[in-house]
Amino acid sequence: MLIVFLLVIGSAVILVNGWLTINTWQRMVTESENDARNLSQSVSRQSEDSFLQVELTLQDLRDRIRLVGLDPERQGYLRRLLAERKSSLPQLHGLFIYDSKGSWLVTSEDMLQQHSNNSDRAYFRYHRQNTDPGVHISEVIRSRSTGDLIIPVSMRLNNSDGSFRGVLLATLRIDYFRQMFGYYNLGDRGLMALMSSNGSILYARPFPDSTINQNISRSPLFSSLLKTSPSGTAIYKAALDGVERVFGYASLKRYPLVVTVGFDRQQLLHAWFADLIVYVVLCLMLLLALAALGYLLLRNIGQNIRDQRELALVRDQLTTMNRTLQTLALVDSLTGLANRRQFDLYLDRSLERSRKLRTPLALLMIDVDSFKRFNDTYGHLAGDDCLRRVGEALQQVPHRSDDLIARYGGEEFAVILSGSNKEGALRFAQSAIEAVAAMQIPHENSDSDVSVVTISVGVHVMQGGLSEESRQAMIGLADKALYQAKASGRNRLEMS
Repeated sequence: MLIVFLLVIGSAVILVNGWLTINTWQRMVTESENDARNLSQSVSRQSEDSFLQVELTLQDLRDRIRLVGLDPERQGYLRRLLAERKSSLPQLHGLFIYDSKGSWLVTSEDMLQQHSNNSDRAYFRYHRQNTDPGVHISEVIRSRSTGDLIIPVSMRLNNSDGSFRGVLLATLRIDYFRQMFGYYNLGDRGLMALMSSNGSILYARPFPDSTINQNISRSPLFSSLLKTSPSGTAIYKAALDGVERVFGYASLKRYPLVVTVGFDRQQLLHAWFADLIVYVVLCLMLLLALAALGYLLLRNIGQNIRDQRELALVRDQLTTMNRTLQTLALVDSLTGLANRRQFDLYLDRSLERSRKLRTPLALLMIDVDSFKRFNDTYGHLAGDDCLRRVGEALQQVPHRSDDLIARYGGEEFAVILSGSNKEGALRFAQSAIEAVAAMQIPHENSDSDVSVVTISVGVHVMQGGLSEESRQAMIGLADKALYQAKASGRNRLEMS
């Protein structure tokens, strides 16, 4: 009867609190979706107004140029007009007029820079090749005059016969959108971005400027959502950082631009948990009542719990012993370095990570020069001590925590340098050669010029993770370089 009673009461508590939990979460997600949708539409209208003001300014300037022309005697008037227009619009970085060859004719600044030519800019090439009279918005560039990040907004200038006369350019400050987006409180990991319709980022908060001009056309926003509706909401992982967010998005009606706003779903979960405190308190009170009623039952099963704890303790001890044995199986007993098995496993993982992250990977194969003669001269005990000291010298060479130094077999060692380019690998190899030579281990029968123990190093670097090299192929290339080093006189390094 006690068990049945506890089950009935416990089920009721779980069902009631479960329903409240699900309902509260659904309501919070719905509110977040509405907030994200409204905010994205509001920001899109603000952005559209900012670009519309610039477009109207360019249209007015183009009309005035048609009336007064671009003769040198009229350029003073145009320069004052451009400066006046720039001062009236806070989003503007500058206004410029270029001739058909891309040279500066008039700017909103006081003086023209000498030898200034922008014929290589994408917007200039676009207008030279297209007769579209409308406004054109290009990707973000860095101003050659001030170094600021700017968004080019341009129009084509035509001669009376319709031929290309030049370009009228307005540049919008990225800092303007940085300030405008900064007014909104989206939480620590909230996202707000202005993008072109082809997926290129013009500005994204709170990400660094390095994300500007990145293309995220493969994200769900561009691959599916915008194809079905110009605005809406969705929950998906952001392409920039992989964080799952509740997104609202809206396309600008007049321009090929998109605004998206996202609230961190994890942050919503934290707020949701905070709202559940009242329900948790009530649930705990009910559970305490159940605990009091079930005391007799718990006392009877207490012995079973103790037995289970003893079994768990034995299981944990066995697990610890198994981990210790596994660690010993991956360590070389003589040098204390990683052994061949650990080297093979780590190299496979490093190759896979390098291909995914498109980062370089360096492999160094190291051989102790004339080691057989060393053993023949000084004995195997001295040879073992020599290998231990060589291993210690390699460990003392500065390297990162995710680099691996291993004894490959016999007198041969191997080093895996994750993320290391050619310069880093050669620097490590040269330091290793110098560190071993600096130990001054006597070797009277060495083939090298010095009568101490030396090493030869073969280096191979897989650049940028673009290669599909296998483990064996990479080892073979490093071994080939090692053979070249030993054939070239030992105590040196070679790179494949």
